Amino acid sequence: MERPDGPDGELTKMAYCNFCSQVYRADPVRNGTKNMNLHYPICKGNPMNEERLKQQKLCFTKKENNGDGEGCSGGTLQNWKYDEKAIKRSLIELIVLAELPFKFVEHPAFIKYSKSLQPKYNLPSRHTISRDVSKFYVEEKKKLLKFLGNPNHTIHLTTDTWTSTCQKINYMVITAHFVDDDWVMHKRVINFKRVNSHRGEDIGRVLLKCINEWGIKNVMTITVDNISSNDKALKYLIEHLPGMYDNGKHFHIRCMAHILNLVVKDGLKVHEKAVETIGSAVKYIKNSSQRIEKFKVSIKNTCDSNRFLIAECPTRWNSTYDMLKSAIDLQEAFYNYSLKNASFSRDLESIPRRADFDACQRVCDFLEKFKEVTELVSTQSSPVAHLFYSEILDVDKHLREWEVVPNFDQMVQKMRLKYDKYWGDYKKINHYMYFAVLLDPTMKSEMLGYGFRHLMENGCIPEEDEFDVDTPVEFLTGPEKEDKIKVLVSEVETNMGVLFGLYNEKYGMKLTVNSNDVKKSSSTQCTNATRRRGLRPNGSFKWLVHFATVITYSRPLLAL
Repeated sequence: MERPDGPDGELTKMAYCNFCSQVYRADPVRNGTKNMNLHYPICKGNPMNEERLKQQKLCFTKKENNGDGEGCSGGTLQNWKYDEKAIKRSLIELIVLAELPFKFVEHPAFIKYSKSLQPKYNLPSRHTISRDVSKFYVEEKKKLLKFLGNPNHTIHLTTDTWTSTCQKINYMVITAHFVDDDWVMHKRVINFKRVNSHRGEDIGRVLLKCINEWGIKNVMTITVDNISSNDKALKYLIEHLPGMYDNGKHFHIRCMAHILNLVVKDGLKVHEKAVETIGSAVKYIKNSSQRIEKFKVSIKNTCDSNRFLIAECPTRWNSTYDMLKSAIDLQEAFYNYSLKNASFSRDLESIPRRADFDACQRVCDFLEKFKEVTELVSTQSSPVAHLFYSEILDVDKHLREWEVVPNFDQMVQKMRLKYDKYWGDYKKINHYMYFAVLLDPTMKSEMLGYGFRHLMENGCIPEEDEFDVDTPVEFLTGPEKEDKIKVLVSEVETNMGVLFGLYNEKYGMKLTVNSNDVKKSSSTQCTNATRRRGLRPNGSFKWLVHFATVITYSRPLLAL
């Protein structure tokens, strides 16, 4: 357009902004397009400048849940901006982690919910999200391959095999446990496939093939349950796997939860009749919806409890404990149900009597300690290796206290036989568990000495010829016993010094290592302190802390 804006009222060409109607001179000779070029980036009406010019948005981001069931109370205040890639990735993680069907993204309710959160984002179709999930899997696998294949990373493995009852097919799962560069524990399922049989050599071949496929250079330990085929499998693996610490001397770790399961299962055989009677009654009621409704009426008429019966899983003893505990709390409901339903006593060989409930109540009181230990070692959000030694000592003390209780001597005797088979001698315990105790600043060698003293007092010590003495332990004086304890503790410290020397030679700086330096290190405190302060250890201290973290922060107690 033109307007009389020049000298002496001359007409001058003018230009106006399409977004805000701002007018500028635009004579091609005198003015050019400079004015418009300067205005375009700062024009408030330009939609391209909307995000850049307006004030940034803030949002309060809560800390992620650590997986222990506790709520999140903290968080940070951060700038927020619309990020389509971040939304897409979060949607993929939702589909994968929640195991949702791909067609979930096309559900009208989810579409409405998503639009209310962010109208700008267009949800993908089920076909698109399926392709995105496949790409996401490939990307994550590449990252994991790179991490596991790094020669500076140490990996712990757990594995288990089972047979499908309906398909009659053998399956095997392998899980990798490791600590990342930020000192965070991780576990990843790296193998889930069929195996030909449960023979040790077949299991060993599958393990070796999996380790080679993932390019894992350093396998520090592997945790398995206690079937004999696993012993053969690990022997095969030690023979064919190069670069093992101390020639695989401490490679094999037995699953603590599985041993506890075996110990308790043997003890429950003594009270098998009472346990089976209550278990059969629970199974009978839970197998029919009509019986469940009638039993709920009995609960309301007798105890008005919000609890209900818990089913038993044959392979997990703690489910037996939970089943008995729930049935004992509802025993009055059983009596009421039996009076109002004649079929209850007719269909079962034996219905629960008061004597059965009384016997199982005492059994539950006895097994409560085992329940606590099982739940403790099954945690997934914190390190537990350093607690292994103290917990098995507590279990031993618990057995000795109950073996003098009337009607429990036979039960404790059976459990004691199984306990001694795996933990009765200090040499049967993997030395990594001792190393974790030494590296815990709250325990150290004092805890080891206490444990060895306890084992010595109860006859769980090496043969006398290993100490070149002829005097039986029961005739030794106090100072002589303490000298033996010092020998055992010193042996563990020496073994850990050797292991740290190998570790340092492989990964760290060339250090002069002795057992006293290793004994004085603190794993958990140093690691947590450096994380809280935003620091990273350096030099020789870095390798010492990392060595402690690898041992203490690993998951060597469960074959899961």
